[in-house]
Amino acid sequence: MTAPRVWLGTDGIVHVDYSAVGVLTLAAVKAEFEFRRSLVPGKQLVMARLPGIWRVDVEAATFLATPEVSRHTLAEAGVVQSSLGIAALRVFELYHPPPFPFRIFGSEDDAKEWLLGLEVSGGITDQDHPTLRTYW
Repeated sequence: MTAPRVWLGTDGIVHVDYSAVGVLTLAAVKAEFEFRRSLVPGKQLVMARLPGIWRVDVEAATFLATPEVSRHTLAEAGVVQSSLGIAALRVFELYHPPPFPFRIFGSEDDAKEWLLGLEVSGGITDQDHPTLRTYW
């Protein structure tokens, strides 16, 4: 398994780069989660770059929707450039919807704008948070 790169940006967003990953596996998402938890112990805004993604394993999708991940995630934006990646994330979002705001973008600038524009005083205030279904 190739581990994703994880870093904290000057914008306060935790950046996760899955460039070397085609299949989002449980091992990859657990490694990413541990990396970002060690960077920022509290809740985080997360931007995941998924340029070559074509499949999300069921175990990975299930883990990403757990209360443990939710306790550390304010919102997550995924950046995908391929139609196959969009389809993989649509299936993920449909069958394992994250319990936090989750949205897919075609560019990092749009993802960053959305993440930084969320109201995060004590948590996301928008109960009907935008999801992949409402964005596309």
